[in-house]
Amino acid sequence: MKKILFPIAALALTAAACSTTPKYTINGTIEGQQTGTAYLLKYANSKLDTLAQAPIADGKFTLSGSVAGLTDAMLTIEGKRGYTPVFLENTVITVNMPQGEMAKVEGTEAQKLYDQFVAISMDARKAQSQLYKDYQAAAEAKDEAKMKEIEEQFNKAAEEAQSKSEALMKANADSYVSAFMLAQQMSGMEVEDLEEQYNLLGANAKASEPGKSIADRIDKLAAVAVGKVAPDFTLNTPEGKPLSMHSIKAKVKVIDFWASWCGPCRGENPNVVAMYKELHPKGLEILSVSLDNDKDAWLEAIEKDGLTWNHVSDLKGWDCAAAQLYAVSGIPHLVVLDENNVIVAKNLRGEALKEKVAELLAK
Repeated sequence: MKKILFPIAALALTAAACSTTPKYTINGTIEGQQTGTAYLLKYANSKLDTLAQAPIADGKFTLSGSVAGLTDAMLTIEGKRGYTPVFLENTVITVNMPQGEMAKVEGTEAQKLYDQFVAISMDARKAQSQLYKDYQAAAEAKDEAKMKEIEEQFNKAAEEAQSKSEALMKANADSYVSAFMLAQQMSGMEVEDLEEQYNLLGANAKASEPGKSIADRIDKLAAVAVGKVAPDFTLNTPEGKPLSMHSIKAKVKVIDFWASWCGPCRGENPNVVAMYKELHPKGLEILSVSLDNDKDAWLEAIEKDGLTWNHVSDLKGWDCAAAQLYAVSGIPHLVVLDENNVIVAKNLRGEALKEKVAELLAK
């Protein structure tokens, strides 16, 4: 009997252990939607993962699961655009989603802190929205003095919001949420500014998922900062031949990250074409790196826009190896190199780009 009872006891203990595994439960209510599916999603290693999903019945749903520790997730509803950030812990969380209004999430201290950051941003946006309307009215009236005054007020509102956010971040320097908020903003930040903000975070915040992503971003930006030798890469030309960036010799070289589907890129192309025609004979070369997926669209844009210089792409969109190497988070993204492949300027456009290139060619 003992030989029979031992495995049964062991199974009972295992079942008891499983039943005590910490779990989260999200109880949601949606106004104006009776059926559908609710999804809890998370980005992990640049891929979207589904943590949980549940049917919506009579405007209500319940999502459940388990997480190792505090993490950020996204609540989405089938058929609806956008998502609701949820700071997930193994506890009970409630989500109320009024029709036409922002969702209200309650249950964690992290969520409360996130709401404070959002409130600062929303107040600034509300003020700037009214200022924008005033600016349009002043522009129609051709009141330049009023337009300048409104511009100053608009910038002041942005600066005040930034100051409040930084103060809140400093007061909660070791919070996961502070690291999360900085990570949300980092794509548009230069390495010096990002490093300064990162150094304000505490040890726990730096060790969090968003904290690690910020550190990784700093490393990537530092490797392609002004003054660094631009790292080489090799991609295929439209003809399918590999072309190394370093193999292109020039007194000044411009790497232009773009795509056929990018409106601002296509809008900037006439300026780049004009600059190339004027300065190519003096030693300028351009290498355009496309973030396209569709080869036909890429080639059509090259032909239509009259881009007569070197072109390469791996046709992997935002996963383009060269774009990843250069920490490209938005396009057009232009990098100016000297004859030794040292980065001398980044993200210049129009006349500013032409002036910088002409200056370097004159040396």
